[in-house]
Amino acid sequence: MTHHARLNLIMFATIAGLAVFLHFRPQSPDIHKYPLSTSPVEAVQSLRIVRQQQEIALQQLDNHWYLVKPVQARADERKIAEILEVLTVSSNQRLPLADLERFGLDQPNVQLYLNDEYFGFGGFAPTTNQQYVATGDQVYLISPRYVLALPSSASDLINPQLLASNEIPVKFELNHLTVEFQNENWRITMQHSGEALDEDTIGNWIQLWQTVHARELILEQALGSDFVVKGFIKITLQDGQEIKLRILQNEFSIVLLRVKDRFGYQFPIDVGQQLLDPHRIKLNQILPEH
Repeated sequence: MTHHARLNLIMFATIAGLAVFLHFRPQSPDIHKYPLSTSPVEAVQSLRIVRQQQEIALQQLDNHWYLVKPVQARADERKIAEILEVLTVSSNQRLPLADLERFGLDQPNVQLYLNDEYFGFGGFAPTTNQQYVATGDQVYLISPRYVLALPSSASDLINPQLLASNEIPVKFELNHLTVEFQNENWRITMQHSGEALDEDTIGNWIQLWQTVHARELILEQALGSDFVVKGFIKITLQDGQEIKLRILQNEFSIVLLRVKDRFGYQFPIDVGQQLLDPHRIKLNQILPEH
C-alpha cells in the first residue's frame, strides 16, 4: 500500500468514526419552558402595582387604560402594554414556592396584580442575574427587564398628551385672550393686548394644543417651591365639560396643572410660552418639534 493510499484510508476511517459518534451520541434533552401564566393579555381589566406601601391602580374602560389611584388620569397605553408582557413570559427554571427568604420573596421589592393574578418580584440569582418571581404556587427565574417596566411613580404612567383624542376643545379662555370655535372656524372673541392674529396663526396654535406632549408629568405634591402661579386657563370641550389648568412657572419650565386631577404637564419654557400666547407662534413662524 502506497503512502497516499494509507493517508486516504486513515482519513476515511476518521470521518466514518466521527459520523458514527454523532449518530449514536446521547441527545441533550430539550430545555423545558415554564410559562408564568396562561391568562391572555386581552383579558386584563385591572392592574395594581404595590411598591414600599405605595399603590398605583389602573382600570380599563372602553378599551382604554386609566389611572384611578393615587390620581385619576389617562394612562400611557404603550407603557401598560410593556407591563402586560409579563403574562407572555416563559422560564427555564421553576421551583416550589418555599423558603421565600432565600429568593428575596418574603418581602418582595414590587408586587403586581393583573386582575386577581399575583406576581411578586424578589432578588436575583447570583450566576445568571435573572430575577426570582413568585406567582401561583411556584417561583420562576426571568429577565429583570419585566420589573424595570413597573414605574416607581404614578406620573410615569400618565399619558403625556395634553389633550386626549376625545377631549375636543371649542373654547380657550386665558387672561388676555378668548378663542372660540364658531361657524366651523376658530375666532378671537376677546383680546386685551397684542396685535391682531391671522387665521393661520390661530390654527397653528390650536394644533399645538391638540398634539403637544409634555416633557414630563408631575404630581401636584411633587412640585418644587420655585414654581410661581402665573394664572389660569379654562378649556371648554365639545361635550360641555371644562378643564381648568393652573399655570406655574420657574426659570426653566412651565407646568400646566389640571386642577381637578392634581397633576401637571411640564414643558420647556419656549414650548410653554407658545401654549400660553399664540403671538409666540407667529413670532417663531414654525411650530417646534415635539
